[in-house]
Amino acid sequence: MKKTKLYDWHDAHHARLIEFGGWLMPVQYTGIVAEYWAVRKNCGLFDVSHMGEIEVTGPQADTFLQAVMTNDLQGMAAGHCLYSLLCYATGGVVDDLIIYKQDKDKFLLVVNASNTDKDFQYLVKQAGSFKVELKNISDSTDFISLQGPEARKILQGICDQDLGQLPYLQFRPATVAGIPVLISRTGYTGELGYEIFSFSGTSGKQAVVKLWQALVDLGAVPCGLGARDILRLEMKYPLYGHEITQDTNPLEAGLNWAVKLAKPDFTGKSSLEKIKSQGLKRALVGLEMGGRQIPRAKALIFDSQGWPAGEITSGTFSPFLDKSVALGYVSRDLSAVGTDLQVEIRGSKYPAKVGKTPFVPNHVRD
Repeated sequence: MKKTKLYDWHDAHHARLIEFGGWLMPVQYTGIVAEYWAVRKNCGLFDVSHMGEIEVTGPQADTFLQAVMTNDLQGMAAGHCLYSLLCYATGGVVDDLIIYKQDKDKFLLVVNASNTDKDFQYLVKQAGSFKVELKNISDSTDFISLQGPEARKILQGICDQDLGQLPYLQFRPATVAGIPVLISRTGYTGELGYEIFSFSGTSGKQAVVKLWQALVDLGAVPCGLGARDILRLEMKYPLYGHEITQDTNPLEAGLNWAVKLAKPDFTGKSSLEKIKSQGLKRALVGLEMGGRQIPRAKALIFDSQGWPAGEITSGTFSPFLDKSVALGYVSRDLSAVGTDLQVEIRGSKYPAKVGKTPFVPNHVRD
């Protein structure tokens, strides 16, 4: 399994390490719930260096990405970020990702860890005769995420840029703790947050460790994947392999806002248009459980009369709501907020209700 450059720090600070997407990553330090509340109330720090980074350059970089991405890059300014999906011709999802436009001839794509090699090969195949160069720079890129209401205050203490002037979904070069980085006003927790890229290469281990330690010294709480999963689920943010896969489409996943069917042809467009015209058969919804039982992926969902209605994709206990919640696909006619359902857990059916999502307030633009 792969290790990030912060692995030794995690190990020395008694993180519980697990396999995730081919990497050894911390799932928790002091405890998942404590780390969760650190992000919701103060500031948490995540090592996300396992994520993949793909550089797209060349005179047709923007034209190429416009042809393969579901979202619309037309008019996208340098220094801006854009959430998008990469789809197969069938409309199934290759991956979801963030596009960073550095200039008209240079883009950075941040993709899911387990999909990095697959995404890269898929993009190479799609590139065809486009005048572009694709480069997987994941091994030479370090990536950490600072999330929570105190994130701006903590980061500003060691940053040479005025973070109050960096809007949501924008990024810029900066120097943090003496290290040249890119700071992005993004995250996957629903809180005010910044993601920091260091492109120091394989010899730059000490740079990211120095950066991480400086943020911890200022009060950021190291957090693992356990807290991160609760945070993203409460926001109804999809996780590849769960809410979105090659067998699901972004329209049923509720990601139609990132699918611009009105733009010129892109990979998967005709299939997605057909899916939409035929009427969506199911929808991804948030479920609030009647008790503390936690539904897990693949658990069956039933209507109030006990008839099959769908399947759970992710489940957890929400500290914010003090109840168990889940995401899952159900028949469209059962997707309205307030609809009574049942979820099968270990052979027994438990009451659930379609809840309003996100489950917690969204503070990303604070």
